[in-house]
Order: sequence, then structure tokens, then C-alpha cells
Amino acid sequence: MRSRRHAHRPPDLTSMFDVLFIVVFAALIRAAAVENAAAHPPAPPRPSAPVTPPAVAALRQRALVDLNRDLAERTPLVVRITRDARINALEVGDKRIALDAPLLELSRDPDAAVTYLGDRASDLRVCKIAAVRLGSPELSRYLVIIAPELPLADLKHALFDGLHRDLDRCLTEQRGLAALIDPAAFAPAATPQVAP
Repeated sequence: MRSRRHAHRPPDLTSMFDVLFIVVFAALIRAAAVENAAAHPPAPPRPSAPVTPPAVAALRQRALVDLNRDLAERTPLVVRITRDARINALEVGDKRIALDAPLLELSRDPDAAVTYLGDRASDLRVCKIAAVRLGSPELSRYLVIIAPELPLADLKHALFDGLHRDLDRCLTEQRGLAALIDPAAFAPAATPQVAP
């Protein structure tokens, strides 16, 4: 009887290299994902808008109707302000009253070139000037529309701040509702230029 010899073959390492490749590849992918997550953290969740109960929503709607009706019943009083910070006219209906009332003065403060006159004296505030010129002690029946010639962004700082303070003072001092209108809101939108 013939004996069989077993030939000893070395183990096949191909499958071991495949497994090692998969493990290393998976580790590289995981490391890249961790690095990407650290570089781009998730955005914080947006707070959800508060839910308005139906009863509150109905009250809000009624209040807006009442406010709109009150505003619609007021007579518009337009206060025209020139580029050089002067009230040059009041307009009520078809009536125009010419004025020349400065709103700014040179400042003695070295840090400010000009100051708002209405901060110094109540008689120099927009609504007080308008009430005096109209011969009315108050402006409760008017919607005061402050209309500067320049866009709000181009107004001198002292004038911009002073006019905004006058909005509140108009209500407390003359019982008038006032709005400051930005003429930039009426500028036509720029049309895109098409190259020939």
C-alpha cells in the first residue's frame, strides 16, 4: 500500500488582506465623517412660533380693525422736510402752508457737528411746529406724516434720531399719531441691465 504524502501548503492570505482592507477602509470613512461633523455642526433648531389661541387671535383681529378705522378717520397732515433739514411746508388736504423752520443747529459739543433743535426746546419739535401753524392746541384728529426729501439712510444722524424721538413726543405732547416715511421705499426697483 502506498502512503499518501500530504503536501503542506501555506495558508491563503488573500482573504485576510481583503478583511484587513475592509476594516481599514471603514475606519477611514468613519474618521472622515467625524471630522466633517466637527467642521460643520448642525444648525440649532429654530424655535417654533408660539401658537396663538383662537380667542386671542380674534381679539387681535378686532383690535387691528379698530386701529385701521381710527387711522382712516384721521386727516392726513404731511410735514415736508428739505435736504438741509428744514420744514418747508405743511399739507392738509389741498391746502399747502409754506414754512421755513430749521430742525438742526450747530453744536457747541466738539463731538457733534449739529444737534436736533427739538431736544433743546419743545416748541421746536415737528408736531408742535405743525400744531402752532394750524392754530390747534393738539393734533388728535390728524395722522402726521413726516416726509423728508432724503432717504432715511442719508439723513444726518442728529436729524434721524430727533425725528424718531418726535414720533413718540407727537403722541404724548400733541395727541397726534405720527409716521416717518422713507422716500427710498418709493424708489423704483433697479432693472437689470442686459449686455448686448
